[in-house]
Amino acid sequence: MSFLSIPSQEGLFTTIKIDKSAVNAERHCMDDDDDDEDDDSENVHLIPRCSPVPRKRGHSIYDETAEYLRIQLALSVYKKVQFADTTGGDLVDVKEFVAFDSDSEEESARWEEEEAKYRKPEREPTYHVHPEFSAPSGGSLLQAVQASKVEVEQISPAEDEPLAFSGLIRVLNVSFHKAVYIRSTMDSWASYFDHPAEYVQGSNDGNTDQFSFKLSFAPPYITHGSRIEFVVRYETSDGDYWANNSHMNYVVTLLLSYEDELAQKHTDMQQSRGILKPPKAYR
Repeated sequence: MSFLSIPSQEGLFTTIKIDKSAVNAERHCMDDDDDDEDDDSENVHLIPRCSPVPRKRGHSIYDETAEYLRIQLALSVYKKVQFADTTGGDLVDVKEFVAFDSDSEEESARWEEEEAKYRKPEREPTYHVHPEFSAPSGGSLLQAVQASKVEVEQISPAEDEPLAFSGLIRVLNVSFHKAVYIRSTMDSWASYFDHPAEYVQGSNDGNTDQFSFKLSFAPPYITHGSRIEFVVRYETSDGDYWANNSHMNYVVTLLLSYEDELAQKHTDMQQSRGILKPPKAYR
């Protein structure tokens, strides 16, 4: 059997002393006799250890839980990252576009017509073959043929073939059986080809014969400044003879020009002529 015990009152209060000067200031209206009695005794006040002022009540567990859930929901909405492949989708979406996606032929024709108005016309180049050497003629040609048995006599552009040129070879008639080959390259002798030259009927003058050949530029060597280098090999029963332009090879260069450039050049020449003053007539 338990009994409810009343706790001891010791320790419930704290004793403090009050300064005499403070007491005299507070009780300045009292009599002198009373002041003398107070000086002999100590002023003692008792205050409770626990403050009787009620504390402010905090949030309930329900309110705190609701606030926590609200914060977590806001964070999950604004900072959640999710990829498409986690839900079975594709990470990349490829779309193809066409220039004119129309089933109407009239609309396609109209678009082509509008595009043609702003399309720059294609420039058709004009090709020129330019030999980088001078072929001998007359007495110098016969002298070169007597010395080396074979020599290039002439180089000229091929008719109706702007990328081609033809040539004549003069050889010394040292034997009846003879053959002439043109060894040419367009890539600085990384590769070369031997082209047989054809005998020119009725070209024999007693001491020499003529052979003709034709070479042509071919892609990708059809740009401005492309070169064809060649040498001549003359095969006879007495041996082989070579002509190589004094060890410098025969070179033909391809030059390109355009009509607008030619017209501009012609205009510039006319303007330069116009600024010249006519000569004065002197007596």
